Formats: sequence, structure tokens, C-alpha cells
Amino acid sequence: MKEHQPSELLWSASQEELKKGYRFEPDSGVYRCLACSAQSEQGIIYPAGEERPGLYLDAGRWMKEHIASAHGSMMHYLSSLDKKWTGLSDLQRSLLLLFHEGHSDAEIVKKVGGGSASTIRNHRFMLREKEKQARLFLAMMELLRESKEQAPKPSGAAGQAISPDEELPEGLGKLFPQGAHGPLKRWPGKESLRIRIAGLLAQRFEPHKRYTEKEVNDVLEQAWPDYAVLRRYMVEYGFMERKDDGSAYWLAEEKDSTGTEAAAEADSGSVGAKPSREKRKELVQAYQETERPAGVFRVINRRTGRMLIGSSRNLGGMKNRIWFQLESGSHPSKELQEEFRASDGEGIDFEVLEELPLRGINADEAGKLLAQLEAKWMDELKPYGERGYHPEPREGGSGR
Repeated sequence: MKEHQPSELLWSASQEELKKGYRFEPDSGVYRCLACSAQSEQGIIYPAGEERPGLYLDAGRWMKEHIASAHGSMMHYLSSLDKKWTGLSDLQRSLLLLFHEGHSDAEIVKKVGGGSASTIRNHRFMLREKEKQARLFLAMMELLRESKEQAPKPSGAAGQAISPDEELPEGLGKLFPQGAHGPLKRWPGKESLRIRIAGLLAQRFEPHKRYTEKEVNDVLEQAWPDYAVLRRYMVEYGFMERKDDGSAYWLAEEKDSTGTEAAAEADSGSVGAKPSREKRKELVQAYQETERPAGVFRVINRRTGRMLIGSSRNLGGMKNRIWFQLESGSHPSKELQEEFRASDGEGIDFEVLEELPLRGINADEAGKLLAQLEAKWMDELKPYGERGYHPEPREGGSGR
């Protein structure tokens, strides 16, 4: 099925025109539909249609009825546009229509086939937050246009564009077609490229400076809309460090900011990237002998306070596993997965509640100790109902 391409009229319309669905041009007396470019002209009367024979409408009334009959409403038309035009997920578009039609939260839960009333309230909150962001973004773009109109035109060498490949590490030319400080075209699947990208993005931050999470997001969003993914990988790959509560971020000074050294280790297809057999044996042995932190963790939605509690003998590995599941849409908790998708991962964090040293403890005993520690935290935080993603515990049983 061919994708619907919005009319050019849509992009130049005012907010009021977008809500009405048409534009009136006083000079020509023409009404134009923003959805399909259909038009009516002042001074001409139009038949109301076969259902109402003998009834005629003026140009303005005919245009309003055209939008209702051909497109349903502007809410229906706009919500039918592809995600790349609206920035909304399929679920968000469905919810907007259901809210618009006046359904209660309980009715919406039944219609979307899952979740709870609190989940719907969370989605409603997310959409309001998105509205606030859109208002600010529109204002900033308007200011940007005004500044460009007022700025003097550059001439000579100072006005020349930066070469797209200038200052770009190997392999990133196609991913940053507008240069090192331009937007990222796509997020690659190859880890060596991801590491190079993280290193390149690190150059957009000042050394020895503390940033809030919002400040980090603002910088990264200029490179890629899904700034939460970029932020997470910059921390994961060690280019940026953060406080446990996410209140402050800063560059990891000791890291090679170009990302080339780390990428060479990750890129098994690069010449000379593979370590020797002896070196590989040493690395494997060192990994096996490294004590990986074990303990109890929670995945928390900081916007709602809801959490999922678990335990693992390898907290780092568990964190990576959970992020992979959420990003691929395969996490077993449907409610957590829904909220992750609705918020694009923003505000959802992995947090270690308590570590448990297991060196010298056999596997069976370690499992019992972890289960006891997890039960303690479950009892303390009670992550059930509106407080969490766990089912209410049966009498005398666990809510896991």
C-alpha cells in the first residue's frame, strides 16, 4: 500500500487552519482543503450531495462538509498520517482518537486490549508532556527563522560549508552527511560504529563540566531524536559518567574521545582488530576470574514511581538484557513494555538496590541468599498495583 503523502498546504498552514482543515485565500476568494487540496470559491453555490437533493451550500459551508464527509475530521485525518510526520507511535495515535471521542479510561483499557486505568493515565500524562515540548520547539524554530533573516550573509571562505567528512572518524561519513556536528542519519547495528558515534558525540560536551540530564538530552537531541538511546550508550561505552540518581553527568576524562581505540577492539572485521590467541585466552581468563556484582535491582519509571524488582548473579549482564528486551519489544512485563514504548524509554532507569558479595559461595547457597534479599526488598517497597508491575501476591505467597 502506497504511503499517503501530505499536501504541501499542510506544512505552511497556521495552527488555526490546521484545526479547521482548510485555508481561505481572501485575494482569490478560494477555500482550499489542507488534506486533499479540494477547493471551493466564494460567489458559487454547491449542491449538498445526493443525500440532500435540492439543497445548495455556499463555498465556506461546502468546504466544512467536504472535510467531514471525505476525511471524517481533522483529528482523524492528522492521526492517520505516518509516524514520520506526526512523531506519534501507533498506540499514541489510537489513544488520542479515543480521548477525542470521549471514552472513559476503563473503556479505553478494553479497546486497546491491555494495561490498566493507571497505564492510561500515564499515557495521558506523556501526551501532555509531548504537547509542552512541541510548543517550546515551535517557538524555538520561529526564533531560529527570525535570527536567520536578521543575520548578515557570510561571504568568502568564512561562509563556506564545512566538508561533510571533516573531523569524522573512519566509517562515519555516511552516518553524519552534514559533518561532525550535524544530525545522525541512522543508528547502526554494528557495535564498532556505535562506539565511534558515542566518541564523536562526546566532543559536543565540555570537559570538567557537570551537566543535568536535561542538558545532556538537549545536546544529544540535536544529533538524533531518540536522545535517551544515545545517552545510555555514551554511559555504557564509558565516554560519559553519571551519578547513580541521574542528577549529574560529565565526560569520562580518561576515555579516548574519538572512540577509535574502543571501536578497534569491538570491530572484529577490522585489520589487526583481533587480539592474538594468547591474548584472547588471557582476556577470557581475566573475565572469568572477575567478580561480577550480584544483588537486587529494580527497573523504575521515574514519572510514575512504578517499579519491577528482581535479582541476578550478574547485575551488569541483567541490565543489558533488560534494555535489549525493552528496545526490541520483547520484555515479559507488558505494562512496563507499553510505558517504555509510550515514553521512548525516557524516565525509565535500571537501579541497583543492594549488592550481595558471592565470592566463595556455592551456586545453591548463592541462589537462596539472592532470593531472601529480593524478598526483603519486595516486602519493603511493595511493587504491586499502582506502585509496580508485579501481580498482587496471593495469600501466603509471593507476588513475583
